[in-house]
Amino acid sequence: MELKQLAELSAEQREPLLELESDPDFYGLFIPAPPLTMNLQAVARQTADLFRTLASPSTLDAAIAAGAIDLVLDGILEIESGAGFVSGADALTLLVSPAAPPDARDAAARLSRDALLHAQDLETNDPSALTTALYLYNRIPMSPFWQTRFATPEAILAHLGADRGSLRALLEREWIASETKGNWLNWISKIAAPRNRADVTYKLYVSPRPERIRDAFEIVVRVLADFPGTPFKIGSGAAGILRPDKLVAYFESRALLGEAAAVLRRELAGCDAHGVPFSAGLDDSGLLSWGIDPPDDERALAWLGRDSWRSWLAKRLGAALSIAKSARGADAVEPWRFAIERARRHGVDVETWTPSAALWSAASE
Repeated sequence: MELKQLAELSAEQREPLLELESDPDFYGLFIPAPPLTMNLQAVARQTADLFRTLASPSTLDAAIAAGAIDLVLDGILEIESGAGFVSGADALTLLVSPAAPPDARDAAARLSRDALLHAQDLETNDPSALTTALYLYNRIPMSPFWQTRFATPEAILAHLGADRGSLRALLEREWIASETKGNWLNWISKIAAPRNRADVTYKLYVSPRPERIRDAFEIVVRVLADFPGTPFKIGSGAAGILRPDKLVAYFESRALLGEAAAVLRRELAGCDAHGVPFSAGLDDSGLLSWGIDPPDDERALAWLGRDSWRSWLAKRLGAALSIAKSARGADAVEPWRFAIERARRHGVDVETWTPSAALWSAASE
């Protein structure tokens, strides 16, 4: 692993990263060297100082050791053990006491655990491939039947009954239908309040099986009409309807989300559930769950776009699985357990797969 400043990179490498220079805390980048397959990591000045301090083997005092733990777990630094110097999953038990894995207390939690086990079993340690496997887990495979039924946005609107009658009238009264973008049909509230970059977004996932999407959609629309200012979206093609997070509503606070979910739990009772991995279950079946998208100011580079909660989390879990699947020692923990511990240290409540208050301050509101 090399620590480089932007000036040390070629002009082509430096160009997409120039925005980072405006951050007074930014120092440089960690550049992985084989066999590491991790992505580039931006480095704060404090971390750079710590890395340089530990460039030569040395005994650590408690303060330095605490700051170095994540660098060791990410494979950037190594720590001495009886078998030599180790890092990543080989070093986990030397540095922290792994907690018990979270209880799979509802369908969403079980799906999250199953997604990690699935990615662990794949014959790859490429972080991008593992991230994709986690994010796409529990999507229903495409078939000619689904491709025909949900062939176009217009076909979906017709199937939902959103293009006619009282449902169309209600949608037109409360929302503005936006153009299809990013594979979604979006309805923006006519009275939505402006948001700023530091705001987090509370999102409610409604996850019926595709066979039940028509009934579920109408109920969701009628319930959300009683929560003015609430935008929502649904997949605009067959692939969108087959994904677990096919229908999503957005709220300004956790309290409002909870009120709407309570009504939907009653109105949707008995609806066959699909289930969204890496979300917090609001019922036992996986039909309703929630998450929190990162605030816009969390991203270091504007061109990266805004991550959703599940994509933000899948990237970090995928990177951790990649590191753990390269472990060699007999004392290394299973990759899925290592990924859970790294998520904890990133500030994720792995019991509910939501951000802790320490991760984004607004998440506790």
